[in-house]
Amino acid sequence: MKKGLSISIILFLIVLALATVIVLNKGHIGTYSLVNVGSENKSNSDTQEVIKPKLTLEIEKDYLSSKDKKDYSEMMVSIDGEIVTDGVEFSSSNEKIAKVNNNDEVVPVGDGKATITAKYDGMEATDDIRVITPIKTMTFTTTNSTVRIGKDLQMKLKVTPNDASMDTLTYTSSDEEIATVNANGIVTGISAGKVTITVHDSYTDAEKSVNLTIRK
Repeated sequence: MKKGLSISIILFLIVLALATVIVLNKGHIGTYSLVNVGSENKSNSDTQEVIKPKLTLEIEKDYLSSKDKKDYSEMMVSIDGEIVTDGVEFSSSNEKIAKVNNNDEVVPVGDGKATITAKYDGMEATDDIRVITPIKTMTFTTTNSTVRIGKDLQMKLKVTPNDASMDTLTYTSSDEEIATVNANGIVTGISAGKVTITVHDSYTDAEKSVNLTIRK
């Protein structure tokens, strides 16, 4: 009886000692954690990111005409979707190409690309503008109307004036399973059939098309 009582007392003292260690070490025994009190809140607090506001600049037009000194493009500056109208400072990377007037509008000066920068309350945003000599007329002069499968044909396009910008042109194929066309106007025959190749000027919205036959 005394032996059993002694064992019970010893076990009680061991449990009491362990409990004391756990309390004093805030739920830890050595490198092991038995209690996870408050760790989740601490983790969330430590890893919470501070989201900074974002300034955005959008120029309404992609292109301006260097031949039209009355041409211009409006700009919109916003912070996280909220439009900012006052206190914005604008600058151009090259005022020989484009500059900002007193109405905070981008105006053309000479052909080329310029980067417009908007600054507000320590934040900064940029957008590009291209000043071009617009195309007045364009005509396909390609004499070959047949392309072999697996072969290429360079589309020949005559534009006026001679120094007009070609950056505004986009080529498309009416059926890319018959023939494809790349950004430089090179047609590649894919399979036998008839296809229409179209060039579109995004500045004037003018289009020209030519019909081609793809053969084996």
